[in-house]
Amino acid sequence: MTEKYEDLKEKNEQKPKRKLVKNSIGLLLLRALFIAALIFSGYKILLSSKWYYPQDLFSNPDPKRISVAGAYITPKESVLNSLKNLQMPKKPLYLIDVQGFKNQISEIQTVKNVYIRRYWFPARMQIVIEDRKPLLMIASSPESEPAAFFVEGGKLLSSELLPKNKDLYPLKVLTVGHPDDNFINWDENRINEILKLSDYVSSCSGEQVEYIDIRNPHDIYVKIPSVLVRLGEPNETLYIRLKNLTSIVPNLYKVEQPIKYIDLRWDIAKFIKLGVKANENNDSSI
Repeated sequence: MTEKYEDLKEKNEQKPKRKLVKNSIGLLLLRALFIAALIFSGYKILLSSKWYYPQDLFSNPDPKRISVAGAYITPKESVLNSLKNLQMPKKPLYLIDVQGFKNQISEIQTVKNVYIRRYWFPARMQIVIEDRKPLLMIASSPESEPAAFFVEGGKLLSSELLPKNKDLYPLKVLTVGHPDDNFINWDENRINEILKLSDYVSSCSGEQVEYIDIRNPHDIYVKIPSVLVRLGEPNETLYIRLKNLTSIVPNLYKVEQPIKYIDLRWDIAKFIKLGVKANENNDSSI
């Protein structure tokens, strides 16, 4: 009896071990099948045509496949036209070197930086443009439309490239190409001088500058919403004279007559030129 009991007990202990072995083999087979399916799927995905751009992506651009974003000065048509003669490589999009495309677009004068984003299923391209910031626009009078404008880097561009939204227009500078200060010859340093003057006038007056008149570079005017300011010669005392705006502008409401301009040409004396009848001089000392 004892021997039979021991044999039965040994058989019962071996059954779970056999089940564990069978389960382990089943799990291994399932894992192998899963890995094989994963490799096969990855292989099919890599070979998919969804990774490839159409060969005529640039010559016949489809808005669903290629788009331009970020540009508010650079025309989107100019970006696409700059790529028109380039051949799209017959490679998956993740193997394409886009530096050549970026170099071509960067030749457009209004473009500062270019970023190219690539998407798949289907293969798409988004060209993100960072425009050169407009700094100054050139006009011959307060009422006239700008003829040209400067952007970052000191580049002078045609007014046709100005933003369509006039709220994005830069500072207006009145000039007629005076021999002593022809805007054609302006560099970044000269542009920065004018921007610095505008910022300082705004700081002292608490108002935004509407335009700076340097049609006579030896007798400068600056227009803010409340009044016209005559600065005269832009010499070493210019910024000292401008400080007077901090006390003058807040008190302009006390002047009952129309004001023609504030005269800050002199280091000590400060005047308000009143807008009176023709041929009549009426200056009020401050």
